[in-house]
Amino acid sequence: MAVSTIRTAMAISTENMSLPNTENTQTQTTAQTTFGDSRTTDSRSWLPGWIERFAVQDCEYEDLPTNNTYIHCLAGAAACIAEHCVMYPVDLIKTRRMMLNAPAGARYTGMWNAAQVICRTEGVSSLWRGMRVVGVSAGPAHAAYFATYEKGKELTGRHFGRNDFRGHLIAGAVASLVHDCIMTPVDAVKQRMQKFNSPFSSVGQCMKHMWMVEGGLRAFYRSYLTQIFMNVPQQCVHFVAYEQLKKWANPEGTYSIRVHLFSGLIAGGAAAWITTPFDVVKTLLNTQETEVCKKNVTGFANGLQTVYRSGGLAALYRGAMPRVFFIAPATAICWVVYEGFKYNLTGN
Repeated sequence: MAVSTIRTAMAISTENMSLPNTENTQTQTTAQTTFGDSRTTDSRSWLPGWIERFAVQDCEYEDLPTNNTYIHCLAGAAACIAEHCVMYPVDLIKTRRMMLNAPAGARYTGMWNAAQVICRTEGVSSLWRGMRVVGVSAGPAHAAYFATYEKGKELTGRHFGRNDFRGHLIAGAVASLVHDCIMTPVDAVKQRMQKFNSPFSSVGQCMKHMWMVEGGLRAFYRSYLTQIFMNVPQQCVHFVAYEQLKKWANPEGTYSIRVHLFSGLIAGGAAAWITTPFDVVKTLLNTQETEVCKKNVTGFANGLQTVYRSGGLAALYRGAMPRVFFIAPATAICWVVYEGFKYNLTGN
């Protein structure tokens, strides 16, 4: 009797040991689903807590949520810094090439000739004249720009559906309006500093002169309407082309530096070429060339007439190539840095 009881107990024990521990397995699976792989958590350990709260896990890159405003702002500011630090000298050359009646010392035969002459006669550091005001203001402007664009994509996506070009068009236009409110005064000061033989030795001196002599706040926003006419269609073309090229080149929606580089380069170059005439008018409004203008140019229509009288249709595309060579790689750099920061800050 005792032997039979022992044998029965051993059989039950063996049967229990052979059964899977479903409770532990279920708990482990739930934990993995909720918290993701431990390597993902470790990869975000360097992030501040207020950013880490917005991190997402176990999703494809293109499915990342668009309500992480802090991440969009940080990524946008980083993209702006990278873009302007690398491409600012080309921006200065673009401004010089767009001058309607450049003085003898600033008549260049091409971009490379312009860079050589400026470095030889004015010094290498002159290629970054006016960079200080851009460095202070462009970061917040781009942070607001990308945050607005991402929020616009989220809101329009509810109505038009995800990846619909109409949503990208609207989001890009609104983002441009927000950006231009901040950057129009900055561009006015920057382009005064970029002029050949600029009478201003510092950004502060330039701002003081514009405020005291040229009419206060109005002088800083003289080109605002032109800026809107230029940037709204430019950013609409840019964002729509970028999103469509990205979708065509990367239908799986995975993170790819090459795709962002290619899409940004093509989209930025196309948008830059189309809107060059507006930039020529904006440059005239900001620089107020005394050699061309007998009196101050006061608005877009007046500026457009002045440019056309100075050289016809060809004058409207002065500096088109430097503008494309500035905006196309700048846009590519901007998107690569922005998408890279967004990808890494969200923990993927």
